[in-house]
Amino acid sequence: MNSNITKEGGLLRVDLNGDLTGGAEAMKFAKLIREEITAAGPISNVIINMHSVGFVDSSGLGMLLGAREAAQSVGASLEIEEPSAQFKNLLELTKLSDVLGVR
Repeated sequence: MNSNITKEGGLLRVDLNGDLTGGAEAMKFAKLIREEITAAGPISNVIINMHSVGFVDSSGLGMLLGAREAAQSVGASLEIEEPSAQFKNLLELTKLSDVLGVR
């Protein structure tokens, strides 16, 4: 999984590609996203674009929930943009669609 993070005013945009699964890569991303959110200065919204994300497992879901928690800690909201059908199904099964703000 790779990510590209940009800041535009009060918006922090995270474009992801690849699979969002556990392991060392998951830990690296979780740390990176928390650092980026807290270091971004005043932000009001974090958008995570998942257009190029393939498979998401429970560890990937946990990473996104951690990103949401980091965003909330600085007073920002988090929204998921362009999720795959598989990810939408995972959110429905776990009842997390509203929590992660899928748009």
